[in-house]
Amino acid sequence: MKTNKTWPLYLAFVVELLFLFYYKGEFGFVVSPLLLIGSGLFMAVYPYFISRNSEQGSEAFFIEFISPSLNASKQTQQIVWAVFALVAVAIGLGVSVLIKKHPIDINHSDIIPFIQNVYVDRVRSGVAIYAEVEGYGYGKFHPGYLPFHWMFFVISSLLNVDHRWVPFTVFIMATAIYTLVILRNFNELKKLILLLLLPLFVLFTIYYENSSDAMHSIEILVLGYYLILCVSLFSRNVLAQAGGLLLPILSRYALVFWLPVHFLGMVPKQYPRFFKVGFTLLGLVALFIVPFFINSPSMFEGFNGAYKSAAIGEWGGQPWQAPGDEPFQLFRGLGLASWFYKFYPGSLEEKIMALQKTMIYVSIATTLFLLLIRLRVSKVLKPNLFSLLALKFSLTLFYAFMIIPYNYLMWVPMVVSVVILSRIKENLFVQSN
Repeated sequence: MKTNKTWPLYLAFVVELLFLFYYKGEFGFVVSPLLLIGSGLFMAVYPYFISRNSEQGSEAFFIEFISPSLNASKQTQQIVWAVFALVAVAIGLGVSVLIKKHPIDINHSDIIPFIQNVYVDRVRSGVAIYAEVEGYGYGKFHPGYLPFHWMFFVISSLLNVDHRWVPFTVFIMATAIYTLVILRNFNELKKLILLLLLPLFVLFTIYYENSSDAMHSIEILVLGYYLILCVSLFSRNVLAQAGGLLLPILSRYALVFWLPVHFLGMVPKQYPRFFKVGFTLLGLVALFIVPFFINSPSMFEGFNGAYKSAAIGEWGGQPWQAPGDEPFQLFRGLGLASWFYKFYPGSLEEKIMALQKTMIYVSIATTLFLLLIRLRVSKVLKPNLFSLLALKFSLTLFYAFMIIPYNYLMWVPMVVSVVILSRIKENLFVQSN
């Protein structure tokens, strides 16, 4: 009898999708986040266990690098790109409707107004971008968004188009890069269509199920960055690898705990790649950070205090909630912040500090754990596949302990799941034990 040993990964992806979007909080604030976190961790660890029992290791189940020898036929490629274009245009038409339906409202979220009024306006007027700013309910503080979290909105401002088109455009471009890669790894049309639709379905679900959050945040932009990063792990091109790392590094801080795992995973068998990618990345980071740092050497100060003020506000509940009600943002079944609110003794500030410390401890412990198991796992998993799975593992735990578990923040690990599924070999069936 033959069976496909990779089907549990598809099941875990469905569970993760359901409890992130369609059934979030369905089983209460204790069980729901455990289902979401558990499915994410399963996506990260299951490939190791199925590969461990194979004589070929991960090569029996997963494609290691881009494989031009597996190119799809010209006709198949044309069909895939036609589907890509049709779905992208259809989602784009939906976005245009949502933009009209949801005007930018600072009372819903200050993200886009903050980017426009501080970063974009300062670029266009020649003011030091990371100089202190006052307002938004945080007092005086230094703007804390890294360059790639706001830079592309300068373009939308110059073109006089709505800023909400930037995340959509970047994600579609990232999906196009992802599509180019799968077209070089698979030649069966049904498999290609399935893989193509995975990131587009995630995007559609975000706009359909979380339309208000999608219209008032820019997290789809970050999803695009992570999609490019995950795909770049399987490229042999040094600049592609460094560029893939650069985008999320200069957007959010979540990647910092995973970077040591990724780079040390290249040692000792890939020293040239370690140095080439490392120095290229350092050069690119310096290129984008140093000019701002020279103008505002204290640019990294003060933003944490603003975030803490925002956290206290969210933990106190929404203005429309009755006094004593459980804070809306914490009890949506998306993270473990509700556990600390409910069970940790002390004031709101003490609860928040306890969660913040736990988040740091768990993130450091996750990094150390992944580094400790690296040598053992490397006998089964190739370095780039290990990096992808480690990224999924790290991000899943990092976002589980977010101080404010905003709905949109939890979208990021989903895109890593998409790329994990895109590495499963075509027509993979092995003898069951």
